Amino acid sequence: MSENKRGLPDNFTSKYSKGYVEELATEKILNRVMDIDVDKIAPDTEQPRKCFSEDSLKELASSIIEKGVLEPILVRRVDSKYIIISGERRWRASILAGKTSIPTIVLEPKNQNEIKEIQIIENLQREDISPIERAKAINDYLEPFAHGKKIKTLLINYRMDRKVPEDFAHTVSALCKTIGKTPITIIRWLSLLELPEDMQMKLNDPLSPVTSKHIETLLKLNDLALIRNVIQIIEKESLSSEEAAEIVKKIKKRKASDPLKSAIKDIEAISRRIFYVESKKEIEKIKEELLIIKDLAEELLEKIT
Repeated sequence: MSENKRGLPDNFTSKYSKGYVEELATEKILNRVMDIDVDKIAPDTEQPRKCFSEDSLKELASSIIEKGVLEPILVRRVDSKYIIISGERRWRASILAGKTSIPTIVLEPKNQNEIKEIQIIENLQREDISPIERAKAINDYLEPFAHGKKIKTLLINYRMDRKVPEDFAHTVSALCKTIGKTPITIIRWLSLLELPEDMQMKLNDPLSPVTSKHIETLLKLNDLALIRNVIQIIEKESLSSEEAAEIVKKIKKRKASDPLKSAIKDIEAISRRIFYVESKKEIEKIKEELLIIKDLAEELLEKIT
């Protein structure tokens, strides 16, 4: 499949590439901007962004009162209503500012996927989108091209130059170029969706000190109970991701040198030898080794408890 001048595949709607949302306020398309009553506009229930900071909305509302809405919102017409494609935050802040109408551009997207293209590009360029919302937006966008297969697995295969569905490969290539990120970054983002719900909620909470960088570091522990314990420490002490990384490093070092764990490994290794031993002398030797390890394990347990 050929690529256009921007390096994007032809099947990607390149006009919605990085920077397009900002261009909406320029002279090139001012003739398409119209004022629409705010009560005729409704948010998109499928919009990936769900959380809006009250303080941020109040701040934007103050700016709108002073300077107006500088950037039109994008909508599509559905019956008598206009459904927001992008710009819900501006719409909410305009209502808060007491505005009765808002500058709007009405688009006619060909399909739901084109709508998601616009939404994902706008959302990923905004710093206040939560890591979970971002991951869900990308997951929902790539899902139609995964053909029922696990998206994260396909991304890993794509990164390793293994065979993946052609449309998936083209879409990932275009997405990476458009948002300026690598496949490994997208894989890391999507990994957050594998977290339990309570951890996802912490990442979505703007008041929580836990960030995606914290979580990416904590996932190296491969122990959810342990991760939850460290999260409590992060919240209590308001630790940075670098400080959390130091804790993880110490825990991993301690686990690697854990004598009890080492004793268990020795027992497993010896138990495997039993199946291949016929000599009584060798069997007696194994018994002696097991007794020594048993005594060591009991001594260690006493110290721990």
